Amino acid sequence: MAGSPAVSDAQITRALGAYAAMVERVLSDPQRWLGLDEDPPPTAPFPARALDALRDRALGETTPASARWGEQPLDRRVDWWVTRIGISAGLAAAAPRLAGALADRVPLQAALGASAAGLAVCATAREHGRTAPADWVPLLAQVLFDRHLPAAEPLAGAEHVPTPGEAEEHLATGADEELGEGDGGRAATLSAGARRAAGTLWRLGRAFFELHQLLEERPRGNLLTRTLGKLPVVGVAGGWLDERAGIREAARRTGDLLRRGPGAPRG
Repeated sequence: MAGSPAVSDAQITRALGAYAAMVERVLSDPQRWLGLDEDPPPTAPFPARALDALRDRALGETTPASARWGEQPLDRRVDWWVTRIGISAGLAAAAPRLAGALADRVPLQAALGASAAGLAVCATAREHGRTAPADWVPLLAQVLFDRHLPAAEPLAGAEHVPTPGEAEEHLATGADEELGEGDGGRAATLSAGARRAAGTLWRLGRAFFELHQLLEERPRGNLLTRTLGKLPVVGVAGGWLDERAGIREAARRTGDLLRRGPGAPRG
């Protein structure tokens, strides 16, 4: 049907500009925002302990903070981010069982999945030399929502991206409330690093509130992982597999777009 889209280009640009600015802070200091070093407490449930074991095995000693990071091949650096974000997405898969009031605001799983996949888009672009958050906005729109933003002003302007200070303030706001820390702590069995990673994903996901009509367009896993994510007990694991596959697909699409050039059709 002809007419204006339900979600305008201006809305997408504004929301993704705010999101990209926050992601720039996250990627600049992943240990602070995604949690890299803390071990889960002995009382942690199996998913938290499994994620911790995966982290130790998969991430290795060469991280973005290492002096030798730039010596790593591009594909290896991108894969590190995909793995790291995938671990955080495991927390996102469990979030509906941990979150309080935030779960009533928007489809929570979809917002968290989009925020995790978007992290992969920005990290991949960053490793390809696209380091400005404003440059990530059209990539995010195309990879996450298959929307091609016009290059003309004012939509493509960097004025839609908050300053680093504004992004830092927004990213740090409301963590305790969103994690349920004040009501007895359903998240208390997670390590401090795990809570920090989950809180970061939730706060990034807030940027997608006004884009909730588009969230099902995000990269996802296959039919099997989507089905598993809806089942009792195994739903957390299924949700993790689903979103992790989406993260890897988002990184792949971003790399393809950067190699082919802007405006290429989504693969």
